[in-house]
Amino acid sequence: MKNHAHDTPSPTHSDAEVTQLLRDAGQRVTKLRVAVYRTLLDAEQPLSHPEVQQRLESSIASPVDRVSLYRNLEWLVDIGLAHRITADDRVWRFSARRLEQSNQHPHFHCVSCGQVFCLPESPVSTPTLPKDYSVIEMELVVNGVCAHCGKNKTPD
Repeated sequence: MKNHAHDTPSPTHSDAEVTQLLRDAGQRVTKLRVAVYRTLLDAEQPLSHPEVQQRLESSIASPVDRVSLYRNLEWLVDIGLAHRITADDRVWRFSARRLEQSNQHPHFHCVSCGQVFCLPESPVSTPTLPKDYSVIEMELVVNGVCAHCGKNKTPD
């Protein structure tokens, strides 16, 4: 599967900004938490665990333990600062929660390159559930071909 993701972007959020966001959420601040959250905040699209690890290792110039990274990604999801998206390729991708978005906004998954993109929010109704059932989370993932892959498709 081809991947046309950009190289590691330059950080746009400072350590001080990210530290304050974590403190505002009432959370304990560690160097790894700041680095992981900043990586998600600076990403243009949701990132897989290996993509986060690669960007972190490029920016801090040292190896990152994959289990510690996974725990920190899950922690960010648990406290509501990030969300996890699962596309039909069964790869979890993580994205920082933007103030202007809910955790339940739709995503587009390109079946050609594997990239996942956040889509603008649109009203999605919750299905009618049986009595005493409750929704914890809903995901809407649209599978298709992104503009980049569609432009570069060779005729059959």
